[in-house]
Amino acid sequence: MFLVFGWSLPAPSLLSSPGFAQGVPGQVRFPPTRSDKEDPRAPKNLTGQVVDKEGKGLAQAVVHLKNKKTLEVKTHIADAEGKYRFAGLSPEADYAVHAEYRGAASPARTVSMFDERKDIYLVLEVDTTKP
Repeated sequence: MFLVFGWSLPAPSLLSSPGFAQGVPGQVRFPPTRSDKEDPRAPKNLTGQVVDKEGKGLAQAVVHLKNKKTLEVKTHIADAEGKYRFAGLSPEADYAVHAEYRGAASPARTVSMFDERKDIYLVLEVDTTKP
């Protein structure tokens, strides 16, 4: 045990034992910072599929996406497999998304600004048995 400026330090042999940080003397490693990850201000992408109760894709379903901050609404018609895509969404806004198919609609889902994923995938289920 050594006494340095009023602090007691373990003997040098203990510093090299398991449980103590190993590395180059004088070098300090810090955990990755937020800037080392994806840019949180980068636009988001929303993709997904519109399906019926059995999980079958609904071609030509209309998907509505509403920016809750600006109230802007975008629509997309699902492809032959029921898939849809909205690109370039603002990371600083919440969105409401739902699908319509032959008079029936899916429940509205929310894409939150607090969801830090850049690519979000949502399945929208429409009950086609209801008129």
